[in-house]
Amino acid sequence: MQSSNKKESMHRNVMSCPGGILFAVRPGQTLSAIGSLFSVTVNEIIEANPELVPTRLSIGQVICIPGVIDRLCRRGRLRTVQRGETLFQISRQAGVPLNTLIEANFWLPDPTLIFPGEQICIPLIVTTSCCLVLQRTVETNRFDFRGVSLIEPQDDGGRVTVTAVDLPPPATFGEFNTYLGSLVFREIERLIPLEKITIPQQPILWAGARNVEVPPLGANLVAVFPFNTETEARGPDILRGLVINCQPAPNDVD
Repeated sequence: MQSSNKKESMHRNVMSCPGGILFAVRPGQTLSAIGSLFSVTVNEIIEANPELVPTRLSIGQVICIPGVIDRLCRRGRLRTVQRGETLFQISRQAGVPLNTLIEANFWLPDPTLIFPGEQICIPLIVTTSCCLVLQRTVETNRFDFRGVSLIEPQDDGGRVTVTAVDLPPPATFGEFNTYLGSLVFREIERLIPLEKITIPQQPILWAGARNVEVPPLGANLVAVFPFNTETEARGPDILRGLVINCQPAPNDVD
């Protein structure tokens, strides 16, 4: 009877995770490691799982990771894993390419290992173009630069265009002579050469586009960074945008 009550209590706990996601403990994981994986604190996890004993985690134990849904699955829906399922089976049922599903669930340490009761994100597959605002990650006193990326999904991958306005000279950030754009996945990256465009009495533009052979909306982010074409040295990202924040392009709004 006590065991039955305990199971019911655990069930009520893990099923209640508003604004969060249910995650199963992997072999060798600690709460600290799980917190780092999701960029949340151990205390936040403990508060969301009041019956959790931090020193007694078990493999496959489902816990609530609070406050991450908008960050991890804003443009998609959560699906609870059933016993015996694999990501491949789920991808076929959901009509989402397996690589896209894996990239949308980048926090999974091993995509071949999922547990019943935990949740994964089924990304919204957008077949129309969307615009992504790129945010500054560094501040300069003299330059108010900004950027945007146009992402156009296609049957065989897609096309990504990056445009940045009022970028400072690349040498502002070190020994660099140009800028590159980048479409970043968890394990791969597609670089986008940018060309400096100077128009009289207009802000300086850096722009470039590239066709990619992978679904671009399955990527994590778009970035812009300074680069040295001779030494191939790479500078810090100065503009970034999370692909999950890509909004329908004006021409595609109903």
